[in-house]
Amino acid sequence: MYLPEEVKDLIDITAVKFNVYDDTFTHHTLLYELTDQHRGKDAFLIVRRGQPFQMTITCDRPYDPEKDELKLIFQTGDQPLPTKGTLVEMILSDADRPKQWGAKLIKCSSNDLYLEVTTPPSCSVGRWKVKVRSVQKTGETRPLSKIYSHTPHIYILFNPWCKDDQVFLDDDKQLDEYVLNDTGKVFVGNTKRIYGRPWIFGQFENPVLDCVLDLLDKNRFPATLRGDAVQVVRKLTALVNSSDDDNGVVTGNWSGDYEGGKKPTSWTGSVAILDEYYKTKLPVKYGQCWVFSAVMTTCCRALGIPTRSITNFASAHDTDVSISIDYHFDEEGNPMKEYNMDSVWNFHVWNDVWMARPDITNQEYGGWQACDATPQETSQGLYRCGPCPLMAIKNGNVNVPYDGQFIFAEVNADKVYWQRVDGTMKKIKVKSQGVGQYISTLRPKAMESFSSSLQSPCRDSRWDDITSQYKYTEGTGAERAAVYTANLTGCLAGLYDQPLEESHDVSVRVVDKKQGNYGEDITVDVEFENLSKEKRSIIGTWCLQSFYSTGVLAHDVRSEKLDITLSPAEKASKQMCITFEEYNKKTMEGCYFKTLCICTVKETNQTASEDDDFRLIKPDLDLEVPAVVQVGDTFKVIVTFQNPLPVVLTLCNLEVEGPGLRKPKNIKQNPVGAKQTFRYEVEMTASKPGTRTIIANFDSMEIVDINGCCEIEVKEETQF
Repeated sequence: MYLPEEVKDLIDITAVKFNVYDDTFTHHTLLYELTDQHRGKDAFLIVRRGQPFQMTITCDRPYDPEKDELKLIFQTGDQPLPTKGTLVEMILSDADRPKQWGAKLIKCSSNDLYLEVTTPPSCSVGRWKVKVRSVQKTGETRPLSKIYSHTPHIYILFNPWCKDDQVFLDDDKQLDEYVLNDTGKVFVGNTKRIYGRPWIFGQFENPVLDCVLDLLDKNRFPATLRGDAVQVVRKLTALVNSSDDDNGVVTGNWSGDYEGGKKPTSWTGSVAILDEYYKTKLPVKYGQCWVFSAVMTTCCRALGIPTRSITNFASAHDTDVSISIDYHFDEEGNPMKEYNMDSVWNFHVWNDVWMARPDITNQEYGGWQACDATPQETSQGLYRCGPCPLMAIKNGNVNVPYDGQFIFAEVNADKVYWQRVDGTMKKIKVKSQGVGQYISTLRPKAMESFSSSLQSPCRDSRWDDITSQYKYTEGTGAERAAVYTANLTGCLAGLYDQPLEESHDVSVRVVDKKQGNYGEDITVDVEFENLSKEKRSIIGTWCLQSFYSTGVLAHDVRSEKLDITLSPAEKASKQMCITFEEYNKKTMEGCYFKTLCICTVKETNQTASEDDDFRLIKPDLDLEVPAVVQVGDTFKVIVTFQNPLPVVLTLCNLEVEGPGLRKPKNIKQNPVGAKQTFRYEVEMTASKPGTRTIIANFDSMEIVDINGCCEIEVKEETQF
């Protein structure tokens, strides 16, 4: 407490300003909507750590360094403390302070002081309050001071352009894609046909960044840990899903019943999800793996962490840390459902994040790290997964943090078949090449396009098969060594020391069905061959089943008994034809099916369990737009597709979305006749320049998840 006459000469701060436009340009943060100046709203400064930015302090009189002292104060978190790096107070100086907090006085002009502020490349990311303390140099033991508080906070993010930052990535093409691109694709399908599901990540749109930071705040993730990308990513994998008590963002649902929420297939972007969560503070219903991955991509890119969505086809779900996918059969060859808890998903989507791993001694483990926000198994008591170095997964070093055992099993577990014989489970077959295929991501736009062939499962020019980053070539010595190394850490250590007990004198093969079209009839085949010199009698069952994308059985479409007798060296085949009317009501959203044959050879007790997965293909939406428009222009989007079904589509809905575009959404449509062409025109207005992606999704009661996308070039508005 000081009397007025004692402080009348103390310099007073009247304003603090930031050079928002120039600094957000050099810090690669100009695209954030928060940096835009709107009527009645401040433009917020968003910068990246480890890189200087400009600041202007306006005083009530010229600054006199002989008697005035100014100190900048930056603070973040609930309880800012100097010892925790969350409260920083520094004096103005004329020296550069690399890798430290610093405030360099560049020049003085009248009452204005121009500063260059430096932040350390390891400081906590988030919202920082800015204050200026003015101090009078009186020589007193208790100097006089005042504090000016700048009302709008500033945002400090990770900086992958800074070589001293943990997330530094020295490749501009990859940075353009994995940090700055706000649209993309998430690959889905199966090993026979892979296609990209368009997605708008929208990491620069409001309220994404604030939503992510609020999410960390309300779950008491301390600001002291927010400088460590490993801990931030691990926390986000828990918070993007709502399966724990942390009130996370998205509720998972694989049941097919989505009452009370939105179908996972109807989402086209992350912004609508995060906006709803930001407003309600309640989990958004519903999501599946690609939704969790896409939202995780948005959250990480918003914070400045290079991130890509990854799809693993034929992805294993190991429930018991055996690092194998185990199938059990009784003495007669029937599946023992109570034992068969493991599964293989048609595809599963997670994320890779790029960062150094200072917490691991082996520095080769920096780079891409796998992490997964989809709730599958708990890790240290929560539904979270990773980050784990891809190099560790590839080499089978699964004890490297975090969750290496589970991720290794997803991409490289063997399928092991067991049969109960005289009360004991015997290992009868091992399939070493059925898990972890075509591990896919979106190729950076600036890189050379993928050239597809007739044998390629994907025709998308930006498809990137990164399987070699996760595993060695199947069957090689290095790949087998990785499997054996990983197995030694699981609950079935020594699995490969046990002998195989199986007979191979009858060959059973379910014919590979590449694909079919939804709406057409299905034909599937199975072939048998007697390889012995004696008669063989085969009994069993074969069936067509529909499945969820998780590999979980949904329905038996049709099942038929097998009773075949083969003479020596004889071949035989069976064919099953199923009409659209028969399979349609048992078809799940993804149109995934499996032909399964389970049989036993009477004479030798040989058991065979062979299957073939396939997917029925739906049409794409075609979008027609002008090639180029200007900011402010209104233009038409023409959406068309042909109904492939011999039935009328009812309760139809069209959704159109695009970043930087003011857009309508959820437009109800009239019924679409059987085999008829759907056409709809919608107007949109371009609001931001650049190459923009428009995404459309069509849903109905009879067919869901018809989507398509296109790009449009938006030019700056012509000035006269």
